[in-house]
Amino acid sequence: NRVPYVTVVEVLNSAIANNVDFGNLIENGNPGQQTAALQEMIVRASTKVDITCFGYAGTLCAAVSIENGRYLANRQGQFIIHPEFWPILEVRTFSNGWGPGTSMSPVPLTNQNCSIERSQFIVTSQSGGNSVSGVGLNSVIPGGFSGNPQFCEWTYVNGFANTFLASDATAHATSIVVNPSPGSTSPVGIYPGMPLSIWDAADDEGIVVASSYNGTSTTIPLATGLLYDHDAGVNVSAVPSTIKSAVIHFIVDECVERGQVGISLGAMGAVTADASGGKSSNHEAKAYDLLDEFSQYWGRA
Repeated sequence: NRVPYVTVVEVLNSAIANNVDFGNLIENGNPGQQTAALQEMIVRASTKVDITCFGYAGTLCAAVSIENGRYLANRQGQFIIHPEFWPILEVRTFSNGWGPGTSMSPVPLTNQNCSIERSQFIVTSQSGGNSVSGVGLNSVIPGGFSGNPQFCEWTYVNGFANTFLASDATAHATSIVVNPSPGSTSPVGIYPGMPLSIWDAADDEGIVVASSYNGTSTTIPLATGLLYDHDAGVNVSAVPSTIKSAVIHFIVDECVERGQVGISLGAMGAVTADASGGKSSNHEAKAYDLLDEFSQYWGRA
């Protein structure tokens, strides 16, 4: 689920990129070509953020992931699962058994047998095929697995909600319409009561998803009405602003290396090229610094 983290408008209005000339990305190109070129740079920079944090297969965008592995359950029949990606938003399915495939049995998940933590989740299974006696107890603890590793498979949602307005939204509206996530009919990672941000330059605003939201519709009801008008294509997300800054730093880095810089006036009024912060490596280093806390290696508790 690779969706860009910023829009063209966000880049053009960013202080990070205020000295970069985005009007000549394509030599002698028309404005439409320049905008298309900048959009392509946004896609590449967003992918670079994903790869930096989670490798070639991961993304910070909310996505549905399927994983498997062999795990030992504890005496309470609990599997403590550390999935590849985080933050964990939802655990949809979990199966375990003595072997792979049809040997596994699905565990009906409820808030009584599944607990989601920062970078792991715990599932209590009763389908171990046997039970073990508790130490010092006369009773039998259900779901015991006698120390035998189990084949496990799980489906979960991870990342930050990230989508775009599918149609214009007017001030005071109590709902918005957003794009579905790639490969899905709904926006992944949006839940009732979730706070989101509408990133629209001077008209940025925070919103809260209404408790009535069904979790699948592209029409998102809001707890309160909008403050401003917003055009279609504006970003709606739970992505932290530092991720957006990192994307823009990567874009500026590429522009500076290509020589697409702005101009500034020297002390005597002379016009000189301005590389928007100096060497391109400065922007690349700042981007990596911003992403440290989101790396799957740095971010695990």
